Amino acid sequence: MSSFGRVLGVLRNGNQLLRRGPQRITTQKAGGHSAPPYRGYPHVAKTPMILSEVISSAMWFWIFWHMWHDSDAVFGHFPWPDASKWTDEELGVPPDDEE
Repeated sequence: MSSFGRVLGVLRNGNQLLRRGPQRITTQKAGGHSAPPYRGYPHVAKTPMILSEVISSAMWFWIFWHMWHDSDAVFGHFPWPDASKWTDEELGVPPDDEE
C-alpha cells in the first residue's frame, strides 16, 4: 500500500509542476553559497552522504551475498580440471632425454 501512496505523491507533485508552468531560472553569482571554493570540493549536505553510503553498502552486500551463495553464476557450472592428471605432453613440457 505504501508504494501506491508514493505513486500518488509523485503524480500530485507532477500535476503541480505542470499547472505552475515555466519558471524563471535564477542563478547565484560567485559570492553566493552555491559556488564551490576555488580548487576545492563543493559542500555536500549530510543527507545525500548518508543516503549514498546506505545505497553503496546495500550494493556490496548484494554482490558478496550472491558471490558466497551462488558462486556458480560467476565462476561457471563446470567441474574444475585436476591439473595433477595432466601429462607433460599436454602441458608442452619437453621430455627429459631430449636436449
